[in-house]
Amino acid sequence: MTDKTLQLGEPADEADWRALVEQGLKGAPWSRLVGKTADGIPIQPLYREPDMHTAEDVSGMPGAAPFVRGARDGAWLVRQSFSHPSPEQANRDILADLAGGVSAIELVIDPKGGRGIAVRDEADFDLVLADVILEAAPVSLDAGPHALWAAETLRAKLKGVAPVGVAFNLDPIGPWLRDGFAPACDEAGSYDFVAATQRDLPNARYLRADARIVHEAGGTEAQELASALSLAIAHLRALETRGVSIADGARAISFAVAVGRDVLIETAKLRALRLCWARVVEASGATPAQRSAHIHAFSSQRMMTRYDAWTNILRVTTSAFAAAIGGADDITTYPLTDALGMPTAFARRVARNTQHVLLEECRLGHVADPAGGAWFVETMTRDLAAKAWELMQQIESRGGAVEAIKSGWLQGEVVKARQARENLIATRREPITGVSDYPLLDAALPEIERASNPSSKPVPDEPVDASVTRLPPIRWAEPFERLRDAMEVRKPRPAAFFANIGALSEFGARAQWARNLLASGGVSAIGPEEAHATMDTLIDAFRLTKARVAVITGTDAAYAEHAENCAQRLKAAGADWVILAGKAGEREAAYRKAGVDQFVFAGQDAIEALETVHTAFGVTR
Repeated sequence: MTDKTLQLGEPADEADWRALVEQGLKGAPWSRLVGKTADGIPIQPLYREPDMHTAEDVSGMPGAAPFVRGARDGAWLVRQSFSHPSPEQANRDILADLAGGVSAIELVIDPKGGRGIAVRDEADFDLVLADVILEAAPVSLDAGPHALWAAETLRAKLKGVAPVGVAFNLDPIGPWLRDGFAPACDEAGSYDFVAATQRDLPNARYLRADARIVHEAGGTEAQELASALSLAIAHLRALETRGVSIADGARAISFAVAVGRDVLIETAKLRALRLCWARVVEASGATPAQRSAHIHAFSSQRMMTRYDAWTNILRVTTSAFAAAIGGADDITTYPLTDALGMPTAFARRVARNTQHVLLEECRLGHVADPAGGAWFVETMTRDLAAKAWELMQQIESRGGAVEAIKSGWLQGEVVKARQARENLIATRREPITGVSDYPLLDAALPEIERASNPSSKPVPDEPVDASVTRLPPIRWAEPFERLRDAMEVRKPRPAAFFANIGALSEFGARAQWARNLLASGGVSAIGPEEAHATMDTLIDAFRLTKARVAVITGTDAAYAEHAENCAQRLKAAGADWVILAGKAGEREAAYRKAGVDQFVFAGQDAIEALETVHTAFGVTR
């Protein structure tokens, strides 16, 4: 093909396609189109069928080992989380959500009422589950260091009941890693509870391998999977010493996984977890039918924002979609106000109905492995599984999950990954809509419930292991939100005058970029958005606003001709701080001599730049 154009109806040819792409790149290397995941796994611009078969096809059939294509029979459980501090209010929320279509419940328990329901004794437990039909509403627990007591209490309530889908979720290691609680719960007692109870409730889930801890602390996909695998291996080993078979031990374990907004990568993550777990239990001697992994997927909390919280509906929807097509057995979707406080009935309704739309209208629960066969998903599943397996082996080589945590190695790897991601967000190479990009200043926040601890009954503090490095949860938007917070309390809101040079077509793009940047730090823009007729009219407009900070915007050519004069006149007219939108280059000394105090440009640390702008307004950290 001489002109390198593709005609309708002609067979596709990769060489011709690449030739067209290279024309568009205009001499740039092909590698410019190759992205990378947080683990450094390449994301190619094009995937073909041969890419999927570079290794043995290990995905198997739906419902069969190694369960890459899923193991559930039919739809997933809509398992919503309840954490209102008041046991009475938590019960009202549970009954309302069950009436609204929720099929299972997760009780987040914290006797102090800080991060969950203030359940302090059996009477509180009775209040929470009053009028709940336990045979029809599967209950799971998230009780942190109080997991053993909560599990024993729930077990007592289940006597004489034939529950379905109950999950005690004992986790002797997770709270130690996240919060430093020591002991996280009675480790020996936890495994003894499994050995003693599994005979009566063989289909319950007893232990949780929680990948959310690494995810919410800023870890990568492979780090999440590797940590969960090592935690599950530790559970298997402990159960084996108590005479629990590998088959029974594997059936007792459930994986808790946070799912973010990158649909295809998160889909591949769940599929890769099942592949890796099947290999673990295969090596332990389990039969093919016993190698499935039970996965409870939660929408990621680190991706949620406080400002422009309505965009969280979209984030949660993409997360739930990924969990669904990734084959999760249970899915929990957090309300849009998760980062703000307790949800209203409306916010809970939106969260649960997100899943019902996917289940009933999109019918995702009627299709086995909807993403299966997609060349990208199949390739990413294998690549993620290989990376996670490599990291899991590194953890095991250090003595297993407990020893890797004691030494701080696992936490150190997660911190490095978090810092790399934070740098991308700080430089706005990875945008957060409504926070770092396109923020809506003065927009009303959604309503939340004002929750208070319902009881003054004292609760003893849990002992803390000061020797362990903790992995507390973070949210990516927090650095920008702190900047916004500092300006939201100032009335009127600090504003900068935009001194636009040239025609709108010349300064428009840079001006809009700079407005967005300042708004992400809570600073509004004032001044006409159209072009100024002359420099005199620009300075006159600045004087009328009585602003103390000005931003010069325009093209590099306009800067070379007018920026120095503009900066000098702005300073003479009363500007305390002058910002130029763009890189200074070799003219920096001249610009600074003329009165430019700061340069803002794409790719710089926006957090640091905005802190400097705040200082210009008299706001310090």
